[in-house]
Amino acid sequence: MLRILGLAALSPALGEEFLSKKSAGTSARCLLRGWADDSQCEEMVKIAQDCFSWNPIDTSNVGSLQGSLGDAQGSLGDATECVLYNLKLKWNWAPELSGSGSNTGGPYDVYGQGNSIIGVDTPSGKWQFILHKGEGQGGDHGSSGTATAQSLHRGDATPAQEKDLLKFTERCFSKHNVDTSNLGALQGSLGSAIGCVLSKCEKKWGWKPTLSQSGSNTGAGYDGFGLGATVIGAETSTGKWQFVVHLKF
Repeated sequence: MLRILGLAALSPALGEEFLSKKSAGTSARCLLRGWADDSQCEEMVKIAQDCFSWNPIDTSNVGSLQGSLGDAQGSLGDATECVLYNLKLKWNWAPELSGSGSNTGGPYDVYGQGNSIIGVDTPSGKWQFILHKGEGQGGDHGSSGTATAQSLHRGDATPAQEKDLLKFTERCFSKHNVDTSNLGALQGSLGSAIGCVLSKCEKKWGWKPTLSQSGSNTGAGYDGFGLGATVIGAETSTGKWQFVVHLKF
């Protein structure tokens, strides 16, 4: 049985433990961002590094290397299927694999700006795989339109930090539609929108605020999260949302 298929019986908690283990000599990076935002690129890179560490690429013969990617056969197929499996665990959806093989060294934009390409360097060579986001995937059920943000409780945020959080929230919730079709989709898509906000904070400030809670906007009682808590609200075409972050410890 293939190594990745063995993971299917694991609980999400064990999957997280699997992804926390590293192996020396393997590194990954985003070669072409495509449809992915900063937080999605970061997650794909981390998972790719883990999966290619746990599924070494066998270059002893072409069959071992390539196999049938659609059937998750072959060592390269094992590694890429592991990536897709763990992305689905994390996001409640997974992009589609549209190609994989040796890293060409670029140019990568010839594959299309709508594709995301991840490169992985391993002891046996340099590899790449191309991921496509299909219609309706990742909470993209129709256009999300423009989101509006408001500060519900400033907490320990400085005026400048509060301004950044509002700007990032409007951008991220406009780009990442919150999908309310089912609970899993809601949790995954809301998490992607908030993850986008936190990634933009880290990029500008050099560190991330700590997320403590998120969900539908309660409409009141924001000081109940603590005087130092910063509560940001976002209004989108699918509802009103809020998340609570802490900027100090």
